[in-house]
Amino acid sequence: MKSRRHLLHAATTDDETPYNVVLTHCTADFDSLASAVGLAKLWSTERKSVPTTLVVDDVDEENPNTEQPDHYSTPDTFNPTYVVLPRGAHPGVAKFLSLHKHLFPIKSLRDLPNPENLDKLGLVDAQRRERIGPAGPLLAYAKRITVVDHHVESNTDIPEAEDYVVDNVGSVTTLIVEKLRKERVDVTPPEATLLALGIHADTGSLCFDSTTPRDATALAWAMRNGASQAAIAEHAHSTLSTEQQLVLTQSLAQINTTHVDGVSVSTVLLRADGFINGLAAVTKDVLDLSSSDVLIMAVIYDSKSKTIGGNNKNRQGGGGGGGTGKKGKNNKNFKKRVGKEFVQEMEEEGGRGMRDNWKMGVDAERRKSLMNAFEKKDVDGSGYLDSQEIKSALKGGGVVASEELVDNLMEEMDKNRDGRVDFEEFFAFAKKLQLQIDIEEGKVPATMILIGRAKAGFHLKSVNLAKLFEEFGGGGHAKAASATTRLADFSEGKAVLQRTLDKLIVSAQIQQPIVRDFMTSPVLVVNQDMVETDVEELFQRSSVRALPVVNEKEQLVGMVTYKELAAAQTRYANKVKKKQKQMGGDGQGGDVMIAGTKVKAWMLQHVRTVATKTTLSDAEKILLEGDFGVIPVVDGEDEVVVGLITRTDLLRQHQYYDSGTLHYNNKAFADRIADRKPLVELRKKLKEFDLEE
Repeated sequence: MKSRRHLLHAATTDDETPYNVVLTHCTADFDSLASAVGLAKLWSTERKSVPTTLVVDDVDEENPNTEQPDHYSTPDTFNPTYVVLPRGAHPGVAKFLSLHKHLFPIKSLRDLPNPENLDKLGLVDAQRRERIGPAGPLLAYAKRITVVDHHVESNTDIPEAEDYVVDNVGSVTTLIVEKLRKERVDVTPPEATLLALGIHADTGSLCFDSTTPRDATALAWAMRNGASQAAIAEHAHSTLSTEQQLVLTQSLAQINTTHVDGVSVSTVLLRADGFINGLAAVTKDVLDLSSSDVLIMAVIYDSKSKTIGGNNKNRQGGGGGGGTGKKGKNNKNFKKRVGKEFVQEMEEEGGRGMRDNWKMGVDAERRKSLMNAFEKKDVDGSGYLDSQEIKSALKGGGVVASEELVDNLMEEMDKNRDGRVDFEEFFAFAKKLQLQIDIEEGKVPATMILIGRAKAGFHLKSVNLAKLFEEFGGGGHAKAASATTRLADFSEGKAVLQRTLDKLIVSAQIQQPIVRDFMTSPVLVVNQDMVETDVEELFQRSSVRALPVVNEKEQLVGMVTYKELAAAQTRYANKVKKKQKQMGGDGQGGDVMIAGTKVKAWMLQHVRTVATKTTLSDAEKILLEGDFGVIPVVDGEDEVVVGLITRTDLLRQHQYYDSGTLHYNNKAFADRIADRKPLVELRKKLKEFDLEE
């Protein structure tokens, strides 16, 4: 005979055993789950305050020496530590747990032991009460509270926390891994895999701009400790479910984009019949597929609805009939209208308008009004309405319904399938019908989920979505955040989303730098009447590789680079050599003088330019399309040259590196003309050995 939990101590019962709990945030992602499991591992290696208590899971009473398999509750040494997911997990995490859940100390809230015996409570990737949802009451029972997070800009509303660990890393799992390394705690391959998934998830596989070297080190540690790369490859980037794909399709169809100073800011407003899991992944895909820079997705659903599914999915996002066809849709609407007419006839018969009473929220008044009508329509006084009585009620309201529609109406109301409708069945039908009407008219309280995503970029550094969502009690990262808010009704959602968008544009000061802000100016120019020697002198003096060519009005007429100059110098040398031979010389020197060729004859023409008001992103596209590495900047109707944009100018705006690191010394491309002169002279010497054609 086995007992689920057996305690071997003379004066101790199961309810008196202290235990620890680590909470993820609601709808746990891989980072939250991994850090929770890691913290549970750490706490499970700490000695408990009553070392004489022995806790053994699944012990055979006839063989009490049976080895217990749960390494999180080692006998006579450690307090058990459980991981709790307050409100489920993301679909990808749920898929992983479907195979691995038994390998981790996960319990549901309702399965926890007596909360009076809760010793330590940990919150990972969460430092506000709303982030742990239904697990909030545990805060009052814990003897010690620990918060571990990496959202450094968030403010906590849990003053009871004694241990507050918040650091600026890409993943909160990194903080846990560092502690595991320091304490030399061994982890199993599944644990190492989960830790690696946590780091991958919140750093975008080390690609997000919030990633730090510490994250890379922590990921390498997990890999060295047995993390399965096959499992990581399968679970790190999960595919969208059918439900998520439907949301993605609707989002791309209904997206609204605003261009603000060269930045694309998009919003999506969807309506659903219930909570939709995995919206964060959908939002990320919409951001990428729409080529938006910033995206705010809002999904509104009835607060009382369950998870979206079944036939109700056809209403998601204002979608179509779900394959019912025009005829089927019209038939469904007609049946709903018939039901509405029937209820309204009963209301009028009852003497008071049910809609007004419902707004009053007085259930007794609603029941009284409809009960009065029900009794009047119950002609035979049986306490039930049959199909003939319902048909008569419809006729009294001016509705001529077929036998089929009456049967359908009966089927909707007759829940116990006894062929008749009692008052409770009728009243339930009336409430359900009214709720459907109110939902369609947007007159019921609703919940709106806001999810924001922003791409990394120099022009988006001031975008802070976590701060933007603070008014709704939300949180997250600067470029990835979410929030949930209550609405008086569905119609309020559009105004809330617009207000949030306006606040984003104003507070973040979304704008791209324009060329005038970062161009190199004043700029050295080449006059179109200069010759090779003049241009070479300019190049040597300024150590540049390209210069604009202008006319007497300072208007751009072309570009000259070191390639054109080198080719022109070679042609000039060949002319001198040829002239010397014509004069009877050996071509090795002399006082032969030949006029140089003006630069307008050998410069590059039809050069792309940018104006001073051109945005950085547009200038960058032009630079990528060209082959010079520089772009002339012109201003005014006369297009006078006022500056240059170089690759280094653009790199400085991206702020990838410290300003002191942008000094290149590429011998192949960036040498001064003077430094390349020996090579040019060598080429001249070798030219003498070319075979005459």
